[in-house]
Amino acid sequence: MCSVVTATFAQNLPASLNVKGESKLFQLPDIMNISITVSNKASEYADCIEKNSDAVNRLKKALKMATIQSLEIQDVGQRVNEEKTYSGGKSVPDGYRATYNLKLQLSAKPKIIHECLKILKTADVEINYQVSYGLSPELIKSVESKLIKAAVADAKSKAIMITEASESKLGQIVNINYGTSDFVSGPKQYMTEMRVAKAGRGGDQSFTNPDAIELNDSVEISFRIQP
Repeated sequence: MCSVVTATFAQNLPASLNVKGESKLFQLPDIMNISITVSNKASEYADCIEKNSDAVNRLKKALKMATIQSLEIQDVGQRVNEEKTYSGGKSVPDGYRATYNLKLQLSAKPKIIHECLKILKTADVEINYQVSYGLSPELIKSVESKLIKAAVADAKSKAIMITEASESKLGQIVNINYGTSDFVSGPKQYMTEMRVAKAGRGGDQSFTNPDAIELNDSVEISFRIQP
């Protein structure tokens, strides 16, 4: 971590000390998000939509019948594209492909994750899916509180060490700068991603034990100092 410390001494003005406090912690995610793509091809437009819709409905039915705790299913949407091949330098129609996207959200508990991934692997539907982990709004609020308190404590600790080393006295706080330069405006997102190509493949152990997410924060505090 990089620390910023500046001291200001000007004639007729109170001396000040600007210190940047920093904090870091590792938090296990409590939410798992799965983005699923169901895709099928057929020579006719109507058959393509029917074939893909049937696959989506079978997958939804399998998920709902499993009664997985905390599972939420969200429909993102479907698109249908005409496919073409090239023969003799010419573009030739080659049927249609429908692609349907779903999003699942569930608790990032190993047992619940395993139950969901088992359904995705055993359902009679060809799918691709991407997994991401994050923090719920409630957990974000709790973690940010800890980060801010730790960053402020770090700034105070640095200020005390500096004034002791310089044989000066630490006075009251005159200014606090937080969230003006280090953060992008808008809600914070803490995510880590992993991908799986086909539902029929193994390797779901890494998904049931996600790594902790590294979180950082900082605050700048200005103190009065006396010689």
